[in-house]
Amino acid sequence: MDVTQEEIIRRLKNVYLIPFYVLCAVYFVLYQPFLHYPEETFSAAFFKVLPIFALIAFVRLNVGDENVLQNPIPKSDFHRFTILGLIFSSIGDACLIARETMFIPGMLFFTIAQAWYLYALGPGSKGSRLQSIFYLGGVGTFLFLESGIEGIFMKFLVLIYTVLIFTVAWRAASRFERENTYPALLGFVGILLFTLSDFLIGVNKWKFYIPFSEFLVMMTYYGGQFGIALGSLRE
Repeated sequence: MDVTQEEIIRRLKNVYLIPFYVLCAVYFVLYQPFLHYPEETFSAAFFKVLPIFALIAFVRLNVGDENVLQNPIPKSDFHRFTILGLIFSSIGDACLIARETMFIPGMLFFTIAQAWYLYALGPGSKGSRLQSIFYLGGVGTFLFLESGIEGIFMKFLVLIYTVLIFTVAWRAASRFERENTYPALLGFVGILLFTLSDFLIGVNKWKFYIPFSEFLVMMTYYGGQFGIALGSLRE
């Protein structure tokens, strides 16, 4: 049976994702977030961010331009900004291992990550009804969480982050609306999962306890970043 060049490329791309699958499994086996919150250690933070490093490598390997070793930085703004978003997300995630003492730094790094994702997606479609839908969702989310947040600074930080992440979600939806491709759809789903992950953190921290919250947060977070990485594919 003949194998086309496109089929070979597709299989290679699947191979590139194996480290992500393996490293996710290693983190869940070693630190069991479905049973308890991971211990606040450097090793826990290290293993927590390794799957994101695997996704960074996946995005870079699938850009399709020059030799990676000679030119590690992609020429495309979309891929470069996506990688920067993944990098700052991994730093923020490492900070959240110490969620009580490093929550604000972690949130700041995630805010920067969302800004990079925003740059990567570019402008949304003008006149799209989706913009109003996502902004209403952002307003509703902030008002729901705001009553449980203490301190003006934290409320301001949550407001900025909420505006950013829902704007990124709108831009991702607008990209799918414009391109109508599987990568655009996967990128949009990834942003939605990322948004859900952050919403679960906010609810668990400021509103009420969610059983197995850390497991749900990590599943939606890894799934979100996975979708964002797949959204960088060209086809």
